[in-house]
Amino acid sequence: MAEDQLSNNEMVALSGHERTEQGDWVTGLHPMDVLLRGERLPHIWCQGCGLGTALTTFIGALQWLEKNQDWNLDKVAVVSGIGCTGRVAGYLRLDSFHTTHGRAIPFATGLKLANPELKVVVFSGDGDIAGIGGNHFIHATRRNLDISIICVNNFNYGMTGGQAGPTTPHGARAVTTQYGNFEHPFNLPYLAAAGGASFVARWTVIHARRLEWTLRRAMMHPGFSFVEIIVPCSTAYARWNPEGKGLDPEKLGRRGLEVMKHYQQIGKITKDTHPKDASIRVDQQGAITEIVEGIFTDETKPEFLDSIHRQAQVAKKRWAAIKKALDERPRLSKRSDRISRTEVQLGGFGGQGIVSAGRIIGQAATIYDRLEASFTQSYGPEARGGAAGSQVVIDSDPIHHPHLIEPTSAIMMSQEAYTKYVPMVANGGTLCIDDGLVTLAEDHRQDLKTYGIPATRIAEELGNVRAANTVMLGLWTAIIEAVSKSAMRQSLADSVPPKTLEVNRKAFDVGYEKGVKSKRGN
Repeated sequence: MAEDQLSNNEMVALSGHERTEQGDWVTGLHPMDVLLRGERLPHIWCQGCGLGTALTTFIGALQWLEKNQDWNLDKVAVVSGIGCTGRVAGYLRLDSFHTTHGRAIPFATGLKLANPELKVVVFSGDGDIAGIGGNHFIHATRRNLDISIICVNNFNYGMTGGQAGPTTPHGARAVTTQYGNFEHPFNLPYLAAAGGASFVARWTVIHARRLEWTLRRAMMHPGFSFVEIIVPCSTAYARWNPEGKGLDPEKLGRRGLEVMKHYQQIGKITKDTHPKDASIRVDQQGAITEIVEGIFTDETKPEFLDSIHRQAQVAKKRWAAIKKALDERPRLSKRSDRISRTEVQLGGFGGQGIVSAGRIIGQAATIYDRLEASFTQSYGPEARGGAAGSQVVIDSDPIHHPHLIEPTSAIMMSQEAYTKYVPMVANGGTLCIDDGLVTLAEDHRQDLKTYGIPATRIAEELGNVRAANTVMLGLWTAIIEAVSKSAMRQSLADSVPPKTLEVNRKAFDVGYEKGVKSKRGN
């Protein structure tokens, strides 16, 4: 709600002020009070901390956007994590979310994807965004989702005692680095730009007007925007480093002011600077000697949701073509006989079409015989040449457990698969093998009905060794009779490249005839 839409009474109520003894309402409220939760003030931030200024510039940017860009602040959501900066979400009179440590960005991502109309802003600290949540930050930059990240950098974990963090300057002192930080910090603008952020900037809080103007641009920017705000930490970081001049706890505000003056002296405002050159330079004692400030990246590139929508349109067209083809396929009458639960284990090595064979069985059962079926697959450590397996469950009734319990039949096309899977086959089950590649063990299970065919050799003779799996499908179809021959042939036509369809049909027919003869005892 805009300030000029509030009555005087409402303004006072929002601010937490009370009437004077004379009965006059308090006047001269701060224009930003309308966006602050007065009931939660005063804030917990230390004297001399720059977070108040950072928050003020943010509120100023929002009010400008509301007034000049017709922003509806009811459509703005602010997300923060854990830390001093994380308290921002609780002080703002907006839809705000205080999340767990390091998880502000994934939470914001979910908000934006769930409700694209929202303008989502992450307002959190360097430890939360670049430390605990560093991996989330990197992946958010590459997606270029339309969210804004405001990272307040005070060079340490201020709330938990002043430990060194991912942005602590090299050589600077902290509670955990009393002799100087031996690690080099992140250059956050460079990290953001390298990841793919399309808007990247940095300012200190001493440059409040430039900062507010930049925040306006960042939040209006279509895509991922990142603004780093350098602020003093008077209680922790500034105590240990030359910018703050001393450990006297009574001089918190003074230390903060000294740091701000220091930032003013060493700040280097640039234009058209490459993000890798957006450095924060220090001397050998860790004292900051230069902070490069400005807007480093401002480019237009495809936004994440736009990319999704484009891909969705492509998928929609492809699905329309697939649906047309499916609608035009031959319709077979539903099987009149009932099929009890039939479990099929297929095994071989990568490249034999083991997974494709399982898929063909499943499609034949569901699409053409109109039975229930489930299909799963597995691979060994290698895609081609390693172990491969697939599993199919077929039933006339709904399948409540889609995985194999005890295979009633098996198709084995390698010795390794035979050794691995045959012990799992149910007592009295059926085994179909490529007997050119599989040799029965001396202690082969006598309870199994075993059928063999030199599938690979037959496929070679037909002119395509990759049709060996089709030979095995023909053998299995004839012997098991869980899926009709016509359904399998039609599923085969849907699954193999058109130029190989004829040889695959021949391979299937050879295997099928062999199965018919073997089942008759010929």
